[in-house]
Amino acid sequence: MDSFNAFTSTLGTSLVLYVSYKLLDTARLYLRPSSLHRYRYTDASGQRSWALVTGSSSGIGKCLAFELAGHGFNIVLHGRNPSKLEAVRDELQATSPNTSVRILVADASQCHRPEAVDFERIRDELASLHLTVLINCAGSGPIPAFGALETYGRDVILDNLHLNAAFSPLLTAALLPILRGQYRKPTEHLGNGTVAEESPAGPRPRGRPALVINIGSVTDDGFPLVSFYSAGKAASHTLHKALAREAALGGWSDVEIMSHRIGAVTGVSHMQAPPTLFRPDARTIAKAILARTGCGRKSVVPYWPHALLQVFLGALPVSMVDRTINKAMRRVRDEEAKKKE
Repeated sequence: MDSFNAFTSTLGTSLVLYVSYKLLDTARLYLRPSSLHRYRYTDASGQRSWALVTGSSSGIGKCLAFELAGHGFNIVLHGRNPSKLEAVRDELQATSPNTSVRILVADASQCHRPEAVDFERIRDELASLHLTVLINCAGSGPIPAFGALETYGRDVILDNLHLNAAFSPLLTAALLPILRGQYRKPTEHLGNGTVAEESPAGPRPRGRPALVINIGSVTDDGFPLVSFYSAGKAASHTLHKALAREAALGGWSDVEIMSHRIGAVTGVSHMQAPPTLFRPDARTIAKAILARTGCGRKSVVPYWPHALLQVFLGALPVSMVDRTINKAMRRVRDEEAKKKE
């Protein structure tokens, strides 16, 4: 009996210490200052750092572009609609007149078609920039939103999966040599038909890293009524976690990779309701994402109320989690249906 009491006492103490550690570690995550400044520095020629934000014609992507410009980055805006991008560029330069802005037009949902999205061309267009930040934010749910799987056609499902799951790894693969300072585009055509290439600049100096951020979703756990969107986000999230481990495996620490899992947000394509604590606007989420930058984790829920909800769900039995998620998604679906009446 004495040995059992000693065991339970030790177990209880260990549990209290573990929970205390987790609470302190979580508090540190949301109280620590951002490390965004680590990725903002001039290159050898004096060129300021550039940040490419995909899906930046609206929503979270647009807000991230404005926040990064406010922190001193030049910006590459990406989207599929040139007129929308031009309007964002004009607005951005009006608020941040010292910011240089470029536009990259590419339909992410068609990234599987080489004639639609030429990743080599994109890489060559950006090779001359001092690119230190890539934020993979392009993504969207299907339209109409919050429908059962069988209500969507083949093209809608495939386009959405290409947008949410395929575009970010293809773009990241194309741009990693630039982010690592190891790519220079061909510059001279020789008379015999061969091409002379510039020599690679070599890896980034120590303490001068680049950053890749994936904007994921907490629906990657498998949410109803957003089934293939959920699957696409799960694939993107897993890929970026794998890429972070791949960097460690390859011994290259000059590019840091993070995946951010986002909860409910308003002010985006599928949601225009008034903001609340647990459904903030896109600007609030953008600030939270950049505030968690450089925290040393491969995956994070950047907005603390969303993280609190994840902790709560993680403590529930699976059957109760399913009922809670279904109830929440049913409510969202019904709210959207009322707006269309």
